[in-house]
Amino acid sequence: MPNVLGQNSIDRWEREVRRLLADQLPQDWIVVCNVAWALQNEQGLVRDGQCDFVVLAPGLGMAVLEVKGSRSVRVGDDGIWYRQETDRRTGRIRAEVAIDEPPPEQACRNMHTLTKAVCDRLPRQRFPGAFAFLVAYPNGRVEGPLALYDPSTIVPSQDMHRLERRIRGALEARFQQAQGSEFTADMAGRVATILSNASFRIAPRDAPLDADEDAVDLDELTRQQFAALRGAFELPRVAIVGPAGSGKTLLALWKLDSLLEEGKRAMYVCFNKALAEHLRLANPEMSAAITSVDRHFYQLAGVPDGRRIGENFFTEELPSLVQDVAAELPLQSKYEAIIVDEGQDFGELRLLALLDMLTPAGQWLFFADWEQNVYKSAKQDPIGAEVTFRLYHNCRNTQLVNAATNGCCELSVVHMPGVPLGAAPLVKKGWGATAAAAAWTVAHELAPEGGAIFLSPFKLENSCLALTRRGHSLEVTEDVALLGKPGFVYFSTIRSFKGLEGKNVVLLHAEVPGRIPALSPDDLYVACTRATGRLVIMAASEEALQWYSRRAG
Repeated sequence: MPNVLGQNSIDRWEREVRRLLADQLPQDWIVVCNVAWALQNEQGLVRDGQCDFVVLAPGLGMAVLEVKGSRSVRVGDDGIWYRQETDRRTGRIRAEVAIDEPPPEQACRNMHTLTKAVCDRLPRQRFPGAFAFLVAYPNGRVEGPLALYDPSTIVPSQDMHRLERRIRGALEARFQQAQGSEFTADMAGRVATILSNASFRIAPRDAPLDADEDAVDLDELTRQQFAALRGAFELPRVAIVGPAGSGKTLLALWKLDSLLEEGKRAMYVCFNKALAEHLRLANPEMSAAITSVDRHFYQLAGVPDGRRIGENFFTEELPSLVQDVAAELPLQSKYEAIIVDEGQDFGELRLLALLDMLTPAGQWLFFADWEQNVYKSAKQDPIGAEVTFRLYHNCRNTQLVNAATNGCCELSVVHMPGVPLGAAPLVKKGWGATAAAAAWTVAHELAPEGGAIFLSPFKLENSCLALTRRGHSLEVTEDVALLGKPGFVYFSTIRSFKGLEGKNVVLLHAEVPGRIPALSPDDLYVACTRATGRLVIMAASEEALQWYSRRAG
C-alpha cells in the first residue's frame, strides 16, 4: 500500500479512485490527494488551482491524475467539449453541458503549474524526473481516438484495475533514464512535503499579555507555598534553602509583614543593594524595615567620612565594627526577628554580626540558594539555624524557561505543579555591528510599551549598548525606580540583579559559561532564572549560539 496523504474527497468517484490507488500502487509510491494552490503566474497575478491526485513514483517521476465522473463525453463539431447527462433508466441523453476547459487541457496545465512550483521550492532548474498527466473516467468508456492526445493520457473505466501499469506507462512515455534515476525515494518525499504543505505551521504567537497571565499564575503558586510553610516560620532558628524561583524573597517579605503586624521589632536584610532599594519602593509601608547588609552596617558603625576602604573592609573590618556596636546595645534596641535573604552571599563574619544584634529569644530566618553563590562567600552552612527546610520547586519561571535553565546549567530543578507552560527561550545572534540593534528589536518585541530588562555580564559602558541608549522609542535606564515602567528598559549586570525578577528578560553577551570571568555557570544560573515570563538569550559568538541552541531548545 502506498503512502496516501491528504483528505478524502466528498466526490464519489474521487473516493473510489483513491481506494483503487491505495489497493494497487507499490509501497514506496506516494499519493497526494486534493492538491490545491494559490500561486503567482508569469504576469505576477495570483491564480487558484486544484487537482485531484498527484502520484510520486520513485525511479520515475510525478504524475498528475484528474478524475472525471461523467459517463459520456464528446467533442462537438464546434470543437467544444460536452458532458452528456443521461437518464439512468432509459439511457437516453437528457442534456449536454459545455465543459469550460477540456479535461486533458486542465490536467496538462495543472501538471506544468505543479512542476514549476516544485522546481522553485526544491530549488532546481529542471524537474528531477519525468512528469506526466492522466485523466481517469472510472464511470465511462472511451470511443474514438483523440488525435492530439496520446492514449497514455486517458484512463477509461475498463483500465481502472490497472492503475499502476497505466501511471507507469504514462511516465515511461516521457522517460529519460538520467531523469528517472534522479527521482529517488528521498526526492519523492521532498516533493510530497511541498505538495501537501507538510512544513506549514501556525505557531502560537507569544504576546505580552501571555507573559502577564503567566506572572499572575506564578504569584498565586508562591502564596500556596507560603501557606504550606506557615508552621516552619514559627520556629525560632530556621533556614529555608531552595533554588532560584522557589519564592524565597516573597516568602521572606510576607513573613516580615506578619511580624510587623504583631508589633515585633523586625528587619529584612539582603545582600544586593538594588534588591533592597526595589523592595523598599515596592513596599513603602515596610520600607523602614528593609535594608541591605553593607548599607545597614555602614550606618550602624558610623564610619567617618574619608576613611580608607580596603579590599577586606566590607567582608571583615565592617562586620567587626558592628559586633563592637552590638555588644553595647541595650536589649530593647536589639531585634526580635531578623530575616536574612541571599544568605549564601553574606560570608561568616556578616552573619555573626547580625546574630549579635538579635535578642536571646529572637527569631532568626535564613534564606539561601547555594547554586547562586556567585561571590563564593560561604560554604553550604546556614549559620545560626537549628532546623533547615528545603524548597524543591521553581514557582517563578514557566515550565519551558525552567527546562532551558536546567539544560544550560546542568541542573534538575523541578517546576512546581500548576506552573504555566510559557514559551521556550529564544536564542539569537547578539554579536558584531548589529548587536545593539538586535537587542533593541528583541526588547521592543517582548514589551512594545517598555518594561523589559537587559542583563549583561558587563557594565553598561562596556556593553553593546554603550553608544546606543535608545531604540524603538524606548530608553535604557539603570534607575531601579524605573524597573518595569513604560518607556524604559532597565539595564543591570547579572550580579546586581540577583534576587530581582521581571516578566521579560534579555540576556546580552551570552558567551559559553566559564569562557569569560564575568559569566560563570553560577552567573548564568542567576541570569536565566530572573524571567517570570519570557527569556531571550543573545549569543556572543557563533559557538555560543550553537551551544545555547542545543541546550535551551
